Amino acid sequence: MQNHSITHKLGEDIQKILILFAYFSIWFSALVFLNYSILRNEGVPYAPISLALIKALLCAKFMLLGQAIYPIQSNVKRGLIWQILPRSLVYLLVVVLLSAIESGMEGWIHHKGFISSLANFGNGDPIHILALCLIYWLILLPYLTFMSLKLVIGDQETKRIFLG
Repeated sequence: MQNHSITHKLGEDIQKILILFAYFSIWFSALVFLNYSILRNEGVPYAPISLALIKALLCAKFMLLGQAIYPIQSNVKRGLIWQILPRSLVYLLVVVLLSAIESGMEGWIHHKGFISSLANFGNGDPIHILALCLIYWLILLPYLTFMSLKLVIGDQETKRIFLG
């Protein structure tokens, strides 16, 4: 009986990570494509979609860890927005840190040095970093809203509303 519940829990976790991976992959690939479309005029010959997919997988894993540590809860007395906002900011911090580490890793791969590339995250421009934070936060909000709504109205009702 306990092996069945462990297997069931593992299956649910794999399903969650695949859904998050697909969600983040779409967003991060779109952002890479946008960057490529801007930078191709500067002679950048490729769009590193592979880094977007790696980042999507890492973000999905860290989001699941974040949800385990700081789970989404539903409190009928508080509006969903007041439950989602603090969590979205914590999860945003995780995504921004991962993005900075990605920038450092990309520099390291291209022999530019991890620390110098990390310092160049967001082109070293606070406005650019703020814009990235805003975009990442807008990516997280629909997911967190969907998950919160699912907690409030239930899995079956959510599926019925979204899928018919």
